[in-house]
Amino acid sequence: MKVIIISVLLGLTVTAQENLAKYDISMKMLGEIGKSTLTMHSTKEQYEMKMHLQMDKSLSDVEHRYESHGTIVDGTYRPDTYLKYIREDDKEVTSYYVFDHDKKEIQKYTTTVEEKPALLKLFVSEEDEKVVTEKYTLITDYSANDTLTTFLNAEGLLNGKNEMAVHSIGFRKDERNISLYRYEDAYKLSVVDKEANDDYSIVVSIAPDGMVSNIVISEYTMLGTISVARN
Repeated sequence: MKVIIISVLLGLTVTAQENLAKYDISMKMLGEIGKSTLTMHSTKEQYEMKMHLQMDKSLSDVEHRYESHGTIVDGTYRPDTYLKYIREDDKEVTSYYVFDHDKKEIQKYTTTVEEKPALLKLFVSEEDEKVVTEKYTLITDYSANDTLTTFLNAEGLLNGKNEMAVHSIGFRKDERNISLYRYEDAYKLSVVDKEANDDYSIVVSIAPDGMVSNIVISEYTMLGTISVARN
């Protein structure tokens, strides 16, 4: 289940200095499957977004955490750092991105922690029950936006158009083809996975107070549509 796409619920336009929103996450065939919270703090020059997602009523135990920190330049949100934490059952993956907008490159540091199978735990010490791997990647396929700022900057990215191709850093798999659409009074993001040839669409509705009011994620799976609704 591609729950990672819920990360876009941080795509919003914030006018107040500090906002908090809570969301219920549901799936067509399973009902409510989790909760999410979003906080946004901004000044005239800086912003900080944090989202926590817990899905423990679905087919697996899933927890996501996303953070974007950066500056606001001429109304455009520019990330300096972006953190993505994903735990699914016994595996944790933390990715930390550092943006260098002058050099047009991004440093990515990834740490993966995975528990060994229960049978192997019988033969190792408690300290060795988990396998930790670290990886460094220099991303030269530069983008000025992370997953969270894509919707923050949607109006500027579209620049009067109804559709355009965008490249955002920080989806669960960084290799994505992404199309951004103006969709009535909301925005629509279509994503195609290059490797799996799998596609889905995300429609994000913005409330009058600038916060996300609803998200509908259409997936081509037997489990059906995922909905994220503000409560």
